[in-house]
Amino acid sequence: MLYPHDRVPGQRYRIEQWEKYLNQEGIEIDYFSFADEKLLKTMPKNGQIFAKISTLSKAFLRRFAQLSALKKYDAIFIYRAAAMVGPALIERIIKLIGKPIIFDFDDAIFLTHTHEANKLFGWAKFAKKTDVICRLSNAITVGNEWLADYARKHNKNVTVIPSSVDTDFYLPKDAKSNKKVVVGWTGSSTSQTHLEMFVPLLREISEKLPIEIHVHSDREPDLDDVPYVWHKWSVDNEVEIISNFDIGIMPMPDDEWSQGKCSMKALLYMSLGVPTVCSDIGMNREVINQGENGFLAKTNEDWFNAIQTLVNDENLRKKMGKKSRQTVVEKYSMRKCAKLFADVVLKTVKN
Repeated sequence: MLYPHDRVPGQRYRIEQWEKYLNQEGIEIDYFSFADEKLLKTMPKNGQIFAKISTLSKAFLRRFAQLSALKKYDAIFIYRAAAMVGPALIERIIKLIGKPIIFDFDDAIFLTHTHEANKLFGWAKFAKKTDVICRLSNAITVGNEWLADYARKHNKNVTVIPSSVDTDFYLPKDAKSNKKVVVGWTGSSTSQTHLEMFVPLLREISEKLPIEIHVHSDREPDLDDVPYVWHKWSVDNEVEIISNFDIGIMPMPDDEWSQGKCSMKALLYMSLGVPTVCSDIGMNREVINQGENGFLAKTNEDWFNAIQTLVNDENLRKKMGKKSRQTVVEKYSMRKCAKLFADVVLKTVKN
């Protein structure tokens, strides 16, 4: 794994969430993290180049020390990469150990995409090493068809397994007591840049509609003069905060990186019965049936009209929320996706 347990969305809504089901299928997991808590705290900060180099160096030493323990396992699972930076050296060593490799990714990691605080380290990610890891792997699992199209150029054994929601835990709230309609967004500090790009739209809806904008994230947003309520993200408050949204939004730029996203924000909103408005791009088009379980929007006018429609019609919000929940239960539940992954693991080990 790249990150410590229970810290980043990709791991949480994929392998970590699937673990309890995998255990029932006789599949046990031990985690070996590249990053530690100090590295996670250091990397998002501006500057501090020497501190970042120091913590990354220690992470590499820790990773190399972990390699000797891999011989006892039946298969090696790699999420995104074995290391946050550098070429596919560690993956090549893992291949030499002789155990089958299952490679999983849920973003367009083969593109260079770096947090503003780490622009100097962008080159060090070696984004094209993803090609190499695909070729080294015995099986590949990805979050959507767009990512699968890329992976199949390098390996024929590719399975699409969407990121999922534990619908037994993420349960809709019976009633809300908001004085105004709450338009909410949830996500990480990295994806929060997408929300910040939509400031003009957020300003317009906050001025013209009777709403409150709520943001649930690990970094307070920079929304200029747009009024908002910020909730600091934690595992413990996630369900409570998102359940209180009347409308969930997922704005994204129309670029290749967004094409690779797995609609996790939308799925979280929908699992909790929250009607959702998403950018009309990528996997969002698979998840959202326009006007039935949510809205897709291309232009600012589309966005405003969709949000205005939901703000003005409480019954539509309830109806769409129920349909949204049904979509997630039927297509994107933890149990359904975990079973798909278990099948890949068992088949890979047997072969």
